Amino acid sequence: MKNFKYIIIAILIAGFWSCDIDRDPFQDLADEIVFSDVLGLEAASLGTYAILKQNTFMRPYHFHGEYGGDNISLSGATTDHLYFMYNFQHVPNNYHLNSLWVDSYRGIINCNKIIENAERDLSPRMDHIIGENYYLRAFFYFTLVNIWGRPYSQDPHNNLGVPLKTDTDRENIPPRANVAEVYDLIIEDLLNAAEMMSDYNRPSGELRIYGSQEAAWALLSRVYLYMEENEKAAEYASRVIDSGKFSLLQGETYTKYPTFVPENNAETIFACRSLIDEDNYHWFAVGGMYARIDGVGWGEMYASQPYRDLVGKYPQDLRNEFILPQYVAGTDAQGNPLMWIVYIRTTDEAQGKKMFVTYNVTKDFDTETWYYEKDGETLDVFTETAGDDTLYFIMENGVKTYVNLERRMNMRNGYPQYFVNKCSNQEEQPQLWSPVISRLAEMYLNRAEAYAKMGNEAAALNDVNVIRQRAGIPLYGSDIQAPGNMTVLEVVLEERQLELAFEAQRRYDIFRNNLTLVREYPGTHDRGNAVMLVSPTHPRVVEYIPEPQLLAQPNLVNNP
Repeated sequence: MKNFKYIIIAILIAGFWSCDIDRDPFQDLADEIVFSDVLGLEAASLGTYAILKQNTFMRPYHFHGEYGGDNISLSGATTDHLYFMYNFQHVPNNYHLNSLWVDSYRGIINCNKIIENAERDLSPRMDHIIGENYYLRAFFYFTLVNIWGRPYSQDPHNNLGVPLKTDTDRENIPPRANVAEVYDLIIEDLLNAAEMMSDYNRPSGELRIYGSQEAAWALLSRVYLYMEENEKAAEYASRVIDSGKFSLLQGETYTKYPTFVPENNAETIFACRSLIDEDNYHWFAVGGMYARIDGVGWGEMYASQPYRDLVGKYPQDLRNEFILPQYVAGTDAQGNPLMWIVYIRTTDEAQGKKMFVTYNVTKDFDTETWYYEKDGETLDVFTETAGDDTLYFIMENGVKTYVNLERRMNMRNGYPQYFVNKCSNQEEQPQLWSPVISRLAEMYLNRAEAYAKMGNEAAALNDVNVIRQRAGIPLYGSDIQAPGNMTVLEVVLEERQLELAFEAQRRYDIFRNNLTLVREYPGTHDRGNAVMLVSPTHPRVVEYIPEPQLLAQPNLVNNP
């Protein structure tokens, strides 16, 4: 995209959805025909839906929301610009973010064309399609403002967001609006969307893969939560829950959530539908970074140690099924599995050197002691008890360091391979996946967070318990406020992390709640100019506007 003057109305119809209806190409029809005919309007909208699932949009959308959090651990340096969304050492021309900017505004202009020209009140179906475009425009702007605008809780009237383009006039090149103004448009669009989609329901085979009134409510719930408008966040979450159109998947079915097509998934509210013959990007799919399945995928981004510790607290937690440890085969001399590795935080944090190291650990079954080898020397791993738990520690240079012992793993660059399958295996295709934008579990967690912030702690815990019950883990009792020293809000945010991991929300959940991102765990973020702690006010919480956009649009002001 050179600039707004050079954005064309990119209606990309052919090849994205099949259709049995013969009609002239959209490009050959006059606007007055296209925008007064339901089939023309649907065709015009398909191009916008297609943008959502393109790699140039969906990969950076996912990378930014998830790789900038603490659920993940990258196992090696890379020249791919995803690295800079992971390690918070930004570059002025991140090609992933440039493509996301371009695609977002392409989608916005497509929506503007329909919103400007489509005839209203011709039929409920026509109004519904117009409403879908309000919903899609809101989603694009919400994506943009989360990446290039600071969290709403940080002075939204003075912090810059993104340009608001609500027309198709090529001469109108707006500057950046402030964050509050962008959110105002998002809310206005979603309210319009919900109203215009109120009198028509798409056929069941199209449900959950197109915008709907419930999808608009679901996104409203999230947007209001980000704005700390907690009563409204709870209200719109309740509207989705009470609609009766969605239900939580249970048991083994839940552990296979990514394998189902979204229109047949009772928990999905809206997802970007990927097709088996057209959208299986194999290695370059989102899931390809998380796992190598049947030889397909890079398998370089793993579940982090703190996330594994959190979900592993209860082995029966169904969410453990989304993590696939790559264990080393074989046994030791006594016939036991080759089981243990050890993470050690080093005191040497020299430039370019890892802060965490890993060693193989062996058990001497004659003495019932553990030892590891370092620099050709055999050193002991000591144990002590704390209640019913056994703790492991080492002594180096008189310093006592507690360590984690686990079953021995296949490694990459010294990092154990904990694959994630939450973005893979749709229709038994290794890296096919329909990215989920909203699902019912999030609505319970949105409402729980809103309740906790409103002081309704019992209601908050009740909603958390709905999610925990489905996961198969102990519930919080009515006679306690929260476990240990945790507040109810901390309980809710922990459950949100557990449930929504690898769904591109974690980064925003941390910073919008004015929390510090803590990355004191193994991963290649611990090398070079390591950023192990990222405060919510850190300059790198927001991205640089890509250089091509600044060069093309001189009225854009960059983030510092």
